[in-house]
Amino acid sequence: MTSPPGKYRFKFQKKFMAFFGIVPLLLATAMIKVPCPVCDGSGSVSSTGMEGVVISGMNSITVSVSLNGCNNYRLLDDQITLVLYNNSTRDAHGYVNLYLLDYAKSTILDTQFTVVDVPAGNEVTDLFDIYFKVNTDTVGNTRVTAEVVGSNIPCKACNGTGAVSLNAWPLYNGMKNNLKETQRILQPYNSPLLIPAGDAVS
Repeated sequence: MTSPPGKYRFKFQKKFMAFFGIVPLLLATAMIKVPCPVCDGSGSVSSTGMEGVVISGMNSITVSVSLNGCNNYRLLDDQITLVLYNNSTRDAHGYVNLYLLDYAKSTILDTQFTVVDVPAGNEVTDLFDIYFKVNTDTVGNTRVTAEVVGSNIPCKACNGTGAVSLNAWPLYNGMKNNLKETQRILQPYNSPLLIPAGDAVS
């Protein structure tokens, strides 16, 4: 038994309407910007109490060096021990910049930052497994220095803009706590090319 032609036209029209209804909706929600749920629209993730934190000791060991010929870089796996002291009366939560330097020239080859927590009036020792990336033509010894970040850092979820697309908001909101703790993503560091004496601890 053959179905009436109108039935097929009706099915086709429903698919047609669904396609041209959903696609513009997705495009619209991708273009509409809303405040980032991770940084609450500020564009940065805050540090608290880090102005009272000092680096009282540091040690780093290069565990391995791997070569990525296709992407023309070497990956250095460094185990870094930081001893941090908080001389203020409030707990500190924030970030420490870790710089990979050319040993001879003291120029910055790469950088990462990592999350730290230091209770008020306490000294803590933290061990980090950090990966640095350098060009394959980089030769000579390297060393790692560290610097406490007293101010805020750009939010990685919104790239420092303070806004995300409407269709991405539920994802970032659901991952808010995890994203705040993983703001340690590798970030290029452009200046200064030389770290002035006293600004970093080796």
